[in-house]
Amino acid sequence: MRSLQSGPQMKEYLKVKSIIDTLSVIRNAVAAFNRGSNRDVSVALIGGYAVIFFGVERTTLDVDICFYSPEREAASAFYAFLKEHLTVRFHIRFIEASKDPSDPLKHDLIIINDSEGEYPRIDILVLRYKWELEGLKQAKQISELSFPLMPLPYLSAMKLMADGFKDELDVIELLKVMTEEEIEKVKELAKRVGRDKKLQLILKKLKRS
Repeated sequence: MRSLQSGPQMKEYLKVKSIIDTLSVIRNAVAAFNRGSNRDVSVALIGGYAVIFFGVERTTLDVDICFYSPEREAASAFYAFLKEHLTVRFHIRFIEASKDPSDPLKHDLIIINDSEGEYPRIDILVLRYKWELEGLKQAKQISELSFPLMPLPYLSAMKLMADGFKDELDVIELLKVMTEEEIEKVKELAKRVGRDKKLQLILKKLKRS
């Protein structure tokens, strides 16, 4: 795996206690969730912080994490567990996929907010597609944070599916740091998720720049 961001921006983010502690909160919660009923839960960092750790300069306020458990009703089970496990400072909401019009992928979503304002908002996206799970299984641990990172091609595919303006900008910047092999994988994933035409347009923009 490539060397991740290690310049001033990375060092600045690693100084932010709340970011490191936020990931620790989720890591510890997942470990306790697994111990409680012998579940096989996987998590990985996605979203803006994942983009930053791949070397792209950008800002973000929320911490985005993807979550998967093979059991039925995994999202509601983890939500119920978090309500019992986390302290009262954390306000937890559960949004079913069918009730979140802003998500074209139709994921269940768990949102955690800190009433004391020390921790950033945490969005836990519950994965549901085979290609997402394929990427999650390949997630590598980030030594600086002791937390897995969604592989670059799969992170880019998620960004292609999201359809937001900022997501497209992220894809453009991520393509710049990819190897040829990774770009080919993104092309394969884009075709699988029906975003190959969108990716072709982005690649054309890159060639002209």
